[in-house]
Amino acid sequence: MGDQDTFKALNKKCFKEQAIWMLNALWPTHKDTVAEEIWKFTHMFSEFEIENHENGCDLDELNMHRVFEKLGNQKTVQEMRSQLKQAGVENFKRVGMLHFLTYYYGMDWHKVANAPQGDNTAELDKAQKLLDEVSKQLEECQKKAEESKKSAEAAAEKATASKKSAEAAAARQKEAQAAEDDVTKALNEVKAQEQAKEDKRKALQKKIETAGLVAKNAAIQELAKLDSEDDLPLRRAKTTLEAAQRKAAKAVKIATEAKEKADNDATVAQESQKKADEAAKEAEQAVESTQKKMEEAEAYLAEQKAAAGGSGQGTMWWIQRELDEKKKYMPMRKGGVAKH
Repeated sequence: MGDQDTFKALNKKCFKEQAIWMLNALWPTHKDTVAEEIWKFTHMFSEFEIENHENGCDLDELNMHRVFEKLGNQKTVQEMRSQLKQAGVENFKRVGMLHFLTYYYGMDWHKVANAPQGDNTAELDKAQKLLDEVSKQLEECQKKAEESKKSAEAAAEKATASKKSAEAAAARQKEAQAAEDDVTKALNEVKAQEQAKEDKRKALQKKIETAGLVAKNAAIQELAKLDSEDDLPLRRAKTTLEAAQRKAAKAVKIATEAKEKADNDATVAQESQKKADEAAKEAEQAVESTQKKMEEAEAYLAEQKAAAGGSGQGTMWWIQRELDEKKKYMPMRKGGVAKH
């Protein structure tokens, strides 16, 4: 395969692979001085490639102009075409990122096409595999963290509901107690009036049995009147008692139902909290597992960097950079780094 066909094929690789190829091509002369810049270019191209994003490989001419505009280096159509043509571009409908990087860093596209990528392919593949495992575990870690968060929110919601139910039950119980107190008060009033009437009847009966004729006749008349009269206060007291009993029965029923609801809500809250605790534990285990896998990947990468010399250093820088990026999604206490 000639250089032109090789370079075309390279420009059909995804943005990340094109970036790594250029990193390895530049490493002998630039080391890691332009690595972060290439990282940013990769994200810029991914952003402008609205259909495939990071899985894309090239941009149309309009978006290439946007790239230059973002760099503060706006060009006419002819200027851009003329300059990119020197970087091996033949068809300006779609321009690969490697074409742009070749132009931007003033490289000979023939040299870029033939740039060595390292003779430690097996080691690099293993490092990439470890990175992929970290990515997979981090996804699981984030999933568990989200589940833990939702469980905690649900538990807090259930706890709030339980608290409100308990407060409502306490209020209903207080109302029921007040209603029962009213029943007791009304009952005592009825008993007091009945007792007063009974005491008066006994007194009159005794007078009838022991008093003289005049007093006896008077007592007989008064007793008859007492037995036949409409005792309005006593009737009112009994009516009040009946109303209080009905009110109390209703209040007790409401209080009982409120207590049952409060007890049920408390059980639900406890179960929800148990689930939240289990979810939090699983999330913590996922974090620890991810941390170990990340440490394993970094240790292996450091070992390969030391052993490889200049071979595949661009690839290893990229893998390390991706690891660093993933650390932003890890807790600080578990090796995470702050997001900027």
